Amino acid sequence: MKLIEKYGSWACVAGAAEGLGAAFSSSLAKRGFNLILIDKEEDKLNQLRQKLIETHKIEVKSLFTDLGKIDCVGFIFELIKDNQCRFLVYNAAYGPVKPFLSNTREELDLYTKVNMETPLHLTYEFAKYYKEQQAGLLLVSSLAGFRGTQYVVPYAATKAFTWNLAEGLYYEFKGTGLDISVSCLGPVDTPNYRSTGPKKSFISPKSMDPKLVAEETLDRFGKQLFIFPGVATRFAHFILNRILPRSIASGIHNATMKKMYRS
Repeated sequence: MKLIEKYGSWACVAGAAEGLGAAFSSSLAKRGFNLILIDKEEDKLNQLRQKLIETHKIEVKSLFTDLGKIDCVGFIFELIKDNQCRFLVYNAAYGPVKPFLSNTREELDLYTKVNMETPLHLTYEFAKYYKEQQAGLLLVSSLAGFRGTQYVVPYAATKAFTWNLAEGLYYEFKGTGLDISVSCLGPVDTPNYRSTGPKKSFISPKSMDPKLVAEETLDRFGKQLFIFPGVATRFAHFILNRILPRSIASGIHNATMKKMYRS
């Protein structure tokens, strides 16, 4: 069954303005969804909104808000309820690449607010409202969340929270109308990823096209809990989390990060 046939005509993407969020928005628009787009980047979101309207002839509503502020949840969910939007993608994340002690206290708060607190509260409101209806919730995590990762220590820790949240909710709501999946990503070729300046080497992973990530994730949504877009991502997850002992896998993973980001 097509997503739009199962979940109705509206979808919401939090963290939509560029990169993977824009790719999810375009992929959903291509599937016929009207969209609620959430981001703090007003100019980029306006450009995306206009492009989607012109290309796909859909209705698009925008909300400019900072996902690092908990009061945004009320505004977002009002839009979701008002439009009976039954498909939610939480893509937003805060995740600069830097040594742990280079973070300020304010930045440490952003990891927990954008990556944990806001999606937790938004997920709660969404699940409570749609617990007896057919709805879909897609959370976005990372391979970094399966082990401690140097240079992105707080980000990796919060992404472990994301897949744990999705897994617990999946089993708690199994058999109801609420479908839940979590997309666990390797490197994705977004403006944010490129801005980190990863060094290329024979062991560094190749970044994926965000359009392909979005397409594969949405194609697999609701059919499985954990989605690992791309053959390389699935292979890396299988080797590091199913085959090798954790100490060896973590050593390889962190050696790769050191090769990519050490000065």
